[in-house]
Amino acid sequence: MPVADDPRKWSVIRKNFVLLQVCFGSMVAGLAGNIQNPAIEDMEADLPATSSQISLSISLFILFQGIVPLVWSAISEVKGRKAVYLTSLSIFTVASIVVAASKTIGLVIGFRCLQAAGSSAVMSIGAATLADIFDPQERGTKMGIYYIAPLIGPSAGALLGGALTTGFTWRGPFYFLAIVSGIVLLSFVLFFKDTFRRERSYVYQEILKKTLAEQVSSAKKFKASSEDVTRTPPAVSAAAIEIKVSLMDVNPLKPMATVITRRYNYLMLIASGLMFSFSFLVTYTTSRTLGTFYHYNPLLIGLVLVSFGVGNVTGSLLGGRWSDYQLKKLTQKNGGKSSPEMRLKSTIHGLIAFPFCIIGYAWIIQERLHIAGVCVMLFLCGFFAIFIYASTLAYLVDSNVGRSSTAVAINSAFRGTFAFIVTEIAVPMQDGLGDGWMYTIIAGLMVISGLLILLVMYKGTQWRAASDERHDTTSKDQIKDKDGYKK
Repeated sequence: MPVADDPRKWSVIRKNFVLLQVCFGSMVAGLAGNIQNPAIEDMEADLPATSSQISLSISLFILFQGIVPLVWSAISEVKGRKAVYLTSLSIFTVASIVVAASKTIGLVIGFRCLQAAGSSAVMSIGAATLADIFDPQERGTKMGIYYIAPLIGPSAGALLGGALTTGFTWRGPFYFLAIVSGIVLLSFVLFFKDTFRRERSYVYQEILKKTLAEQVSSAKKFKASSEDVTRTPPAVSAAAIEIKVSLMDVNPLKPMATVITRRYNYLMLIASGLMFSFSFLVTYTTSRTLGTFYHYNPLLIGLVLVSFGVGNVTGSLLGGRWSDYQLKKLTQKNGGKSSPEMRLKSTIHGLIAFPFCIIGYAWIIQERLHIAGVCVMLFLCGFFAIFIYASTLAYLVDSNVGRSSTAVAINSAFRGTFAFIVTEIAVPMQDGLGDGWMYTIIAGLMVISGLLILLVMYKGTQWRAASDERHDTTSKDQIKDKDGYKK
């Protein structure tokens, strides 16, 4: 492949521009999940709709945004990243307009699901795009920057939604989403060059191995044939094989099964899903508490939640950089040899501090203490949640060579499913147990999540080696070429 066509060889400016594009796309998707919350009362009165119907529109959005990336990921492995970006952003833009113009709650629910499907692609294959262009040694930092965008949603979404609803009714936030997503779509049409290389595709590698095996078999038969002893057997060369991959070749279940059935993956997926669901729980339940007991209006609630968002952004930036630093340091200490598990060692301090921060927040808000204390603990909870999550996401990309988009899509499905469950049970838990015991239970779940991460940290290298041998994956030379880790 010519240097100019290799995304890893692009200039720093060009790479960072791609990073900026996927960040803006993810930011719109992140805003879409929370921007509706301040408009709930207006929607109930205007459509009209019941509170359960409005709640269903929110929880289904989260679920679809988590599951649909499995489809986008499979398509991106054949048609490339750009085709998926253009299609999904177009769907999101049109669906946003329809929701804004809807006259019934049924139409809102249906097109909110479609809106979620359209927004989900950038959030899932965005990480795969970064894997296309950045080497593993710098990927943690870039992942941390990239993940800032969707993290803005839980805090800025509520604040922005409140302001737009006040100025333009409940339809204002959705028209805003349509305008912004249309601008992002135009930028991808005009300036985005596909980063996908088929040589890194799991589907391509499977077809190539099958074709090579068939050629080797044919060569052996040719040589063994007594009537062809005077002729030269056909050469077997991967470079000479022309591979064409179509959507008919894509069986998303096979790469999904390959990812999920590996022990280090499914343990990390569970840990990551639990960690991410906390963000949905804390913003939703905190909004209820601030409105009911602190008597805050939507705008003030949004301002308080900004502290959680600032913690997310800070944790994402510092977590990514710390992850890269630790990987580089441990690689040098290990004689230049590295593994994805080394990255997870950067999470140890966060894994210890995170549950204590949740418990501290639990009883501060349970006792209705001063709002300054609430803001400080929200910041710390947001910081450590994403400080850890940035490294787990980078690990899933690094440890699934050729299947990074599938791994990230499955991670999206896990976190969407966990978030859906959490959103559905949040209100009964909060009403029945109170904030104190509810968050204490959540802190216990975060301890379990942390233990799973530690288990993968210490056993993942061994498990990956066993899985690679069992599944007959690509050779070490191919892995080094595609991933950049030195073996």
